Amino acid sequence: MKLPWNIILRFVIAVAVLVAITAPLFPSLTGRANITQPIAFNHKKHAGELGFPCTTCHQSVEARTFAGLPQTETCLTCHAAALTKNPEEEKIRQFAAKKEIIPWKRIYRMPPDVFFSHRRHVVLGKVECAACHGKMAEQLVPPARPLVNQTMNWCITCHQERRASVDCNACHK
Repeated sequence: MKLPWNIILRFVIAVAVLVAITAPLFPSLTGRANITQPIAFNHKKHAGELGFPCTTCHQSVEARTFAGLPQTETCLTCHAAALTKNPEEEKIRQFAAKKEIIPWKRIYRMPPDVFFSHRRHVVLGKVECAACHGKMAEQLVPPARPLVNQTMNWCITCHQERRASVDCNACHK
């Protein structure tokens, strides 16, 4: 039995409306969740004014596939004693006193079928962090969501511009 086109059209419209209405109720599923970090880290102060490279805090970038999030001990290198009266700085010492890691939350996520190596891109490809992460060094507080919308087309365009492999198997498991 073949369904009339108007019934199919109504069904498609109903599904589209349902998705549009319910998507805001599940922001983590759509990748649009606003993320709040445990410490309002000022990238502009550290990377911009003080000139620290990203690798000062994200220490795995050059040696591993992942960049890593700063460990409490990394922050304590400079902040074991108060440098400012900023209450965000004191939070670092509070985590350390409780022997807890700072529970940073990732804002950039790759789909499970994508293999991404920071080392391959940063060390071997000499891609600057800002190319994929945007103007993070200008941020006064951690962004609530990614500064760059990393889509497959965005990646492919970059690979083509840099004459890197666009073979599916290079990035997909």
